This record gives sequence, structure tokens and C-alpha cells, in this order.
Amino acid sequence: MSQVAKAIAPTLKVPDQGLFKYRDEVMWSLSNPARYLPSEAIDHLLRSIRLSAAVPGHANLTAPFGVDVSYGPDTFVIYEAYRGRCVVAFDAPVESVTFCQGDMLVLPCHTRHRIMAPEHTPCIDIRDLMARQVEPHLIDAQGHPSLGLLLNQHVNYGGGGELFELRMVIMFVDKQTSGALINGLPGPMLLKNFADQHRSLLNAIHDELDVQRVSQSITQPAAIRLTEALLTIALKEATSQPDAGPIYKGLADPAVARVISAVLKEPHRDWDLQDLVEIAHVCRSALTSRFSASVGMSPRHFVSHVRLARASELLTNTRLSIATIAEKTNYSSEAAFNRAFRKWCGLTPGAMRETSAQSA
Repeated sequence: MSQVAKAIAPTLKVPDQGLFKYRDEVMWSLSNPARYLPSEAIDHLLRSIRLSAAVPGHANLTAPFGVDVSYGPDTFVIYEAYRGRCVVAFDAPVESVTFCQGDMLVLPCHTRHRIMAPEHTPCIDIRDLMARQVEPHLIDAQGHPSLGLLLNQHVNYGGGGELFELRMVIMFVDKQTSGALINGLPGPMLLKNFADQHRSLLNAIHDELDVQRVSQSITQPAAIRLTEALLTIALKEATSQPDAGPIYKGLADPAVARVISAVLKEPHRDWDLQDLVEIAHVCRSALTSRFSASVGMSPRHFVSHVRLARASELLTNTRLSIATIAEKTNYSSEAAFNRAFRKWCGLTPGAMRETSAQSA
């Protein structure tokens, strides 16, 4: 065996099956790295993210300007401050942020916001602005809506003063996949200097779509894969933010992360504490204390949180009956589900569904 192979042999657990061999020596360097790289919970969760579509956007806004923005329940947006600065304000209790050149802003679904310069400038509704500037130009010669024409549109708005140039990627989340990482964000997350640090990837996304647009061959799979790469990096960065939500905070602790990954993968399973202890590879008291320290709740409460968050998704995005959702999230009865859900968010499942329908 070579010296390099001997040096790493004690640390790698590499299955013999499917590996290349040279003179009866394992050629580990030519095997699939997934066979021997450590598996982190965040990596497993990031691989679960699936988008159904991705569309880039570009806006040139000149002060004074104000735009009131809201997207659909399946829409997740990443903004890039490409040039200049502005203020982005949110509904209470989320505080406004100053959005500067080189920063990125990750906006979870259902996040209404106002983009302004200076702050408190009266805002036009984004739907009115799009109807005025974009929608009339999206019909092709055959009278059909054209994705290629949409990608060719830039929004220009404002009073003609200092320029704020905004690039964005609008993502549509596949409802068939768990939105644990996306829905687990506590709110908007400002990633300082993120765009500058990942400039090549951002340029690649926009440049590739420009090439496809010019060639009149818009290939959504290419756009989706590039965008998923950007989203993956942005969400991994979000795990290090001090104001990250419970799922993100727990991923910093390996034992807690293993439990989070398992519960998110099978939220419907009838988990008991011993199951979670065996997955975490620590004793009961250590798991409980580490979970409380990093996530802010006990393992048992986290299981309930994940189930009820999944139930909230099903109430919002499907027409399944409340009884069926209760069964899918492992509640013994619809009454037990109603009690748990109301205690969790202050609304009954029926009221949550009605509220979501009104805001859609």
C-alpha cells in the first residue's frame, strides 16, 4: 500500500465495493468522495431543497423612490444590492435594514416589504408598477406570454436622483418537498458583503440566462440548478447568523444536528426520546441540555414544532381536510391536533387556512 494510503487508512471507512484498484491497492482517490466524507445535517437538508422555477430580475431605482412588494406563498426571493444603497422596511416587529452595495437579502415566503430611498418615501404597489411597465411587453407575436420577453425586462422607477441598482433571483419552491430550511428562517436575513464574496456565481446565473434569452432557448433546468447553488450557499451562510431560527441554531451542534436532520426527514414518525438519543450518540441529559442551549426548546418540543410547521404548510398549500392533515402529522385525533395547533400559533387550523386564503 502507498504511503499516502497507509496514512489515511485508519481515518477512512471506505467500502470495498465499487472502488478502483491498482495492483490490489484501493485507489481511494478515484472513488466517490461521498463514501468517506463526513455527513453533516446541513448538507442533507440543503440537498432536499427543490425549486420548480427561477426567474432573475433587474431594477434601476432613483431617489426618491418607494415600492411596496409582496409575493405569492410559494415564492422565495434573494436580493442583491448591485449598486448604491436603500432602506428595506418590513411589517412589525421586524426592524428595517440598510441595504448596501455588495450585500444580499434573503426573504422567506410571505415577507411583505418596502424598498425605499430615502426612508418613509410613499410607496407604489409592485403590482401597479409591473402592470404599467412590464406586463404590456410580455406577449409574443403569436399572442402568448413569453418567458424570454420577461427576462428581457428591466424596471426603471423613481425621481431621477441617486441610483440604486437591484438584481434579484425570484424562486418558486416545489410544494412537493419539505420547506424546512426555507420556512425555518425566522425572517429576512441580511448577509453583509455576501454578493461581493460570491460575485462569480451571481454573474454566472445572470450571464447564462442572458445567453439563453438571446438565443431564444430559455432552459429552466439550467436556471434552476444555478439558482439552487446560490440558495444553498446563502442558506448555509444563514446558519452562522446570530438571529437564526431554531433549526439553524441547532445545526451548529453535531449531536443536535443529527436529531434535527432525522426529525425533518420523517416528521410523521412516532419519535420518542430514546430514538433521538440513539441518533445523537449522547446520553439523555446531554441531549436535552444541548438541545435547549442551541435550539431553545427540548427535543420533544422540537418534534412538535416540526410537525405543526409541516401542518401549517399543508393547511396553506393544499386542500387536504384538517382530519387528513392531523393524521399525516401523527396526531391521534383531529381534536388533539386542533388543541396542539392553537397552542402553537394562537389560531385553530381552520382559522389559519382562512387567514392564508385571504392574504393570497
